[in-house]
Amino acid sequence: MTVISAALFGTDWRAALPGSGPAPVPDDAELLRECDARGWTVVLTGPGPAGAPVLTVNTPGGDPVRTALDLVDGSPPHAVFVAGSVPEVLAARRAAVPCVALETGGTTGPELRAAGAVEVHRDAAALLHVLDDSLLARPRAFGACRPAAPAVPAGRSG
Repeated sequence: MTVISAALFGTDWRAALPGSGPAPVPDDAELLRECDARGWTVVLTGPGPAGAPVLTVNTPGGDPVRTALDLVDGSPPHAVFVAGSVPEVLAARRAAVPCVALETGGTTGPELRAAGAVEVHRDAAALLHVLDDSLLARPRAFGACRPAAPAVPAGRSG
């Protein structure tokens, strides 16, 4: 279960590291920490802050959504892309990954929806406020990634 984020790529969302630079934007960092706590694998598609323990994908001219999924053995049906612009929403759409968009890049909700965003929120704080009702509520809402273990028939030990 993977959250791929372009909108929040510059956020140092893990515990602060000595000398890691300026403090993160609190709502962006909190959103990513909450996704991590809920069982999502977080992949950032841009360069993270220097020294931050963050998996980033930065392939100029490449497909950051597919590259991010490849890095963590993810699949489109088990991923959500958090985007902040129409090109990012379109990249998610090309990769068949559902997209939650944030209006933080100056793009309006109708533009983001027209590009294919399933949800649009004003910013990370607004998404955090309704997280339990969003695509990011829980990874298990997307179904199992791995086949379930075979059941042991009654009366037998495994």
